[in-house]
Amino acid sequence: MSPHPVMIAGAALLTVCAAYAVYDRAWLPAFGLVHGAGLLAFWALGERAARRRALVMAQRAELAARPSPETPLAPHFQAELKYAWAELNSACCLSAVLSRHAEHDPTYCSRN
Repeated sequence: MSPHPVMIAGAALLTVCAAYAVYDRAWLPAFGLVHGAGLLAFWALGERAARRRALVMAQRAELAARPSPETPLAPHFQAELKYAWAELNSACCLSAVLSRHAEHDPTYCSRN
């Protein structure tokens, strides 16, 4: 377990002690306790950020060490997919592609 929850609990305890010191009108100890609580809370936040950075760096190293994934499609499916995209991109309208150039949409087609 990381130490930052313990530091936050310590800062809370110092804050409660500072409240008791203010109640007894001991201003100098109260100021010191509040100052210490603030520093402890600030340090805890830094520890938490450092822990998160270490976890991110470990995850990045783990992802970099993994092999690249295989292609999801077989090579002949990839060739068919390239051909289909080329036909779709070269078509004048979608109805022409779907009807194998038998019909054309007059609103979108350049070949009316």
